[in-house]
Amino acid sequence: MKGNKSVFVISLVIIIGFVFCYIFFSGVGKASFKNEFWEEADVGVISQIELIRGSDSKQILYTKEQDINVFVSTISEAEIKKVKESSIKIDESYWITIWIAGDRKFGLRIENNQVFSVFNYEGSENNANLYEFKDKSIYKYIENLF
Repeated sequence: MKGNKSVFVISLVIIIGFVFCYIFFSGVGKASFKNEFWEEADVGVISQIELIRGSDSKQILYTKEQDINVFVSTISEAEIKKVKESSIKIDESYWITIWIAGDRKFGLRIENNQVFSVFNYEGSENNANLYEFKDKSIYKYIENLF
């Protein structure tokens, strides 16, 4: 009987290990830009989006609802992950400011290495955090706007 208990306990530990690995490596609960940040900025009332390229201060300003919606929907589903620091040399950065009813509410600084920081002008626990886009599509999208 003692042998059966040992086999049961070992089997249970192995099953729990497989479940943990599945959850950890399969991305269950993946973070998206939309889930992490758009809830803080009321997307429906964005009055303008300002983009500035760091290297030459070139600016793009979206004020039309259609342009704003295209930009928001493009970056909303981007998968992100929290990172502790960025160790890659930064050659280029983009500053994005979200305006609601004429007030700056939300800002991002996106670096060429996919790392970005977020700033909520009304204060937020996310202000000190660094994130990384899991692929280069969002950075390329913003780069191609210029």
